[in-house]
Amino acid sequence: MSDDGSKPPSDAGADAAPSSGADGAPASSGPAGGGAAEEAPVGAAPASGTGATPGDKQPSAGGTGAEEGAAGASAGAASEDPPAASATKSSAAAGDKKVKSSEKPKSGEKAPSRTGASKSSVKSTGSGRKRGAGATLENARIGFLGAGKLVEAIVKGLVGHAKVAPGRIYVSSKSGRSLDGFKQNGCVVTKRNYDLFAKLDCDVVFVAVHGHVIRELFKLGGTRPVALTTNYIPNQRHPLYLLSLVGGIPLTDLKQTLLNPDHPDKYKLEAHRVMLNASVAYGLGLGALDIEPDSKKCATVVRDVLTSVAKLEYFPETTMDAVCALGGNGLAFVHYFISALSDGGFKMGMPKVVAVKMATKTLQSAAACLLESGKHPSDLRDACTSPSGPAIYGLHLLESKDTASGLAAAVEGAFKRVRELVESK
Repeated sequence: MSDDGSKPPSDAGADAAPSSGADGAPASSGPAGGGAAEEAPVGAAPASGTGATPGDKQPSAGGTGAEEGAAGASAGAASEDPPAASATKSSAAAGDKKVKSSEKPKSGEKAPSRTGASKSSVKSTGSGRKRGAGATLENARIGFLGAGKLVEAIVKGLVGHAKVAPGRIYVSSKSGRSLDGFKQNGCVVTKRNYDLFAKLDCDVVFVAVHGHVIRELFKLGGTRPVALTTNYIPNQRHPLYLLSLVGGIPLTDLKQTLLNPDHPDKYKLEAHRVMLNASVAYGLGLGALDIEPDSKKCATVVRDVLTSVAKLEYFPETTMDAVCALGGNGLAFVHYFISALSDGGFKMGMPKVVAVKMATKTLQSAAACLLESGKHPSDLRDACTSPSGPAIYGLHLLESKDTASGLAAAVEGAFKRVRELVESK
């Protein structure tokens, strides 16, 4: 699919070079396919079947080409020197035979195209780059297997802040319920997950389905899981970068639902567990990756796509579910806390809008101090309190309401729910 949303050529169509001229004429022999016959003198018989192109070297016959020799033979009666005309005719016939012999295709082989274009020159992705060229943030085709709220946030960030053209974003959902919004924003949508890896030929694919979807494939498949994409993804001619947002499912399990088990090593695949929170919609997201983002094992296109909407941190895959509960779902808890703080200001007489802004700036200031100082939050909390002051009185009330325990329990509950969702369906 190209940047403007047009349908890309299928793999089969890309493999075969078109046997036509630049103007769409079929590459058959005769004057219709080339321009040499147009230069023949008026009234001269065209040299049929020469197959010569304007750029080909023509056989010499007294300084004329094959077409001119044929024209001389047609006008032989007007020649003042019959022997010379006979010689010209003989030379032209020999030249014509030579061209025919050199251009005759072998048995079972198509005649060469008059355009001179090789197969590689017409093999290109819809992102404006030739196949085989390295994928970058500026040309990569980015796919999403799943169409939930987090995908909406990532797409919004890529389009609005990373300036990725919507026509290079492809979203698949078997139900199709959430695809209309993506389509209206210029993204390409499909109900077939397999399309992301086949005719849409994506370079980077985010897998964003619930964990129970993957686990169900294992239950249905028996000894080997059923393919997530109906058929196993094809062996692509370029590297594929797979980014899993699936909670509770290891990468090894996810790959079993996508790669053909008969030859899994033939894929040019780089796969990672990823966490992104909803702030990516504004280009301010927090992200986690199961590998050092600056290491050589992380492809440049993966790093560039993720860092265009989020700040990345490294966490081992074994801790990724806890990271999702704190850094991903924790964003909702922080917004809850800001709302509660602002309600306190509103209760004390501040306008609602002003109270929300003040609570937000307070949290932003506290976070910046923590990151800058490297100190523990308890140390900075103690630095903000004074004996018998208002801060310590407020903290005492928070403790009496089990606020700290409630926030910690919220993270624990999110973590457990991820695991429950994997097995619940």
